[in-house]
Amino acid sequence: MSPEVIQASMLAVAACAQLGATVKVPALTLYDVVGGFHIASALRVALESNTVEILRENPAGLHANDISARNGVDPIKITRVLRLLATHHVFREVTPDVFANNRLSSMMDTLKSVDAIKADPVNKHVGTPGISALVEHSADEVFKGSAYLAEVLLDPKKSASEEPQDAPMMLAFKSSKPSWEWYEEPGNEYRLKRFAAAMEGSSKADPPNAIHLGFKWGELPESSVVVDVGGGLGHTTMNIAKEHKHLKFVVQDRPLVIEQAKEHWKEALPGAITNGTVELQAHDFFTSQVVKNASIFICRMVCHDYGKVKATQILSRLREAATSDTKLLLIEQVIPYACLDTNSGAAANMIPGAQQLEPPKPLLANLGKANAIACIGDFQMYTGLCGEERTIGTWIELTAGAGWRISRVFPIPGSLHSQILAVPI
Repeated sequence: MSPEVIQASMLAVAACAQLGATVKVPALTLYDVVGGFHIASALRVALESNTVEILRENPAGLHANDISARNGVDPIKITRVLRLLATHHVFREVTPDVFANNRLSSMMDTLKSVDAIKADPVNKHVGTPGISALVEHSADEVFKGSAYLAEVLLDPKKSASEEPQDAPMMLAFKSSKPSWEWYEEPGNEYRLKRFAAAMEGSSKADPPNAIHLGFKWGELPESSVVVDVGGGLGHTTMNIAKEHKHLKFVVQDRPLVIEQAKEHWKEALPGAITNGTVELQAHDFFTSQVVKNASIFICRMVCHDYGKVKATQILSRLREAATSDTKLLLIEQVIPYACLDTNSGAAANMIPGAQQLEPPKPLLANLGKANAIACIGDFQMYTGLCGEERTIGTWIELTAGAGWRISRVFPIPGSLHSQILAVPI
């Protein structure tokens, strides 16, 4: 996770991928790209059949016939699934038809035994690192939703919609509800628990001390009020509170989430609640903000759930409650442009930390394949929620429309997310 190592690996990946796209027969490259959905499908088969765990219990490798005997998938079919994945460096074909885990497939291990998973399948991903849940979730409902992307974007009514019920995933599942309501329907118990585990897994993509690597919390005056808007169970707040005991905190979310947060804090940091350092508060961030003396509002991965209209509403409610000294800290992705920025470049250049570094020529300005996860994340948000990841130009426009001005951006080494600091206009 050293910044120097990360940068070197990004350049290497970008160069290798761009070289491959440059020298390979174009038609074959296109077919390779469009056929990527088969890889996602194969990953789902491997995960839902517990193949990773089966191979973990047999580290030297296992013949496809023996894998089949454990997971019930036809031996010829599981061979083809694992060979496709091994060809893309997920799993390893040790000898013909004998497969083993490798560095990548091992990341998808629930760390549970196969027998334990079979005994309680609906809770397979509960209490796990969450990476397997994230990949499986993406290869299931998100993948199915993505297949309907064209149907939504070519529909004159749905194309311009920001309503979550108009997201491609909901069309795929023939639902008129937003995804968070759909997950709570009978029959989706496994998906709901898997989604929760996936979100916890995605949070681990950041370095554990990421919240301390940007904004200087120690510089806030004694008893400054920090409001974590849409803060979930309060993981971000807890991380700050453990290090900066001179601050006061409010964690806001939906009533059901806050009830869960109370149990979480009782177990993890009970003294913070009893001594009044932390308040857990039910609040709808589309309504007027009730905290009027905040030193700083935190919005971690909130705005990316929504399109421009709804995200503007959220930030506007915070601006209405802000004092002239209140700050706003957005913890979100900043999507790099695939070209040099000639539009927002002048404005971005005036914001410390907002400049997109130019890589060595002839690499793409955003490092192409090395940074593709950012654009993939953008489509993850749109497919499931009609949400949006944003470029620095879009962040400047969004915050200004809600009465805020970006004063600084803190890129966090090893993290997909940046800390975007804004002040009232």
